[in-house]
Amino acid sequence: MRQSTLNANTHQDDGHYWISISDLMTSLLFIFIIILAYTIYSFTQKSDKFEESFNARSELLVDLQTSLKHKNINVDIDPKNGNMRIKSDAFFAVGSADLNQDGQQAIMQIAQEIKTKMQNKKYQQAIDTIFIEGHTDNVPISINYGRRWTNMELSAQRAINTYLMMDNGVNIKEMVNRDGRYLFSYSGYADTRPISDNDSDVGRAKNRRIELFFALTSPKLE
Repeated sequence: MRQSTLNANTHQDDGHYWISISDLMTSLLFIFIIILAYTIYSFTQKSDKFEESFNARSELLVDLQTSLKHKNINVDIDPKNGNMRIKSDAFFAVGSADLNQDGQQAIMQIAQEIKTKMQNKKYQQAIDTIFIEGHTDNVPISINYGRRWTNMELSAQRAINTYLMMDNGVNIKEMVNRDGRYLFSYSGYADTRPISDNDSDVGRAKNRRIELFFALTSPKLE
């Protein structure tokens, strides 16, 4: 009789054990489903916000190109990649980083248009940084300024002088992004990022440029 009672208790305990494991696995599965659903929801929200920023940037570039064309300033834009390109030959002498008179006037008007457009909250939310980039062709510079003046130095100084001229015109230093950080930056790339070949005069002329790259903000969930 005692042995039978022990066996019954043992079977009963085994049943409780398996029920506990089953409940635990069900709870874990439920938690996993909630986490997965939230992850999918968050990813969808971020994708939607990125698409909004992408479309806003494209709209901004088209808007800028149209406004500048009315002022007889022609710029090339790449709305998909966020670039606005200005041919540098009309603004800089060969081997020089100094903006000529036409270049100074054009750059200040470009700065004014950007500042005006960036008052739009939609664009403020979309753009994290505007990089002013100097680019050259691959032909070495023969002019010396006390020491060898390289294409890398030339491209960087042209970008810096463009920045300074924009700031002189409309004080772009006061412009900040969504997170309160400076909106504008500058850099020089020499011939490392060509948009055309360097084997022809036409190709090299396209590569000599000042380029404004409008970088998108990272999606932020409230």
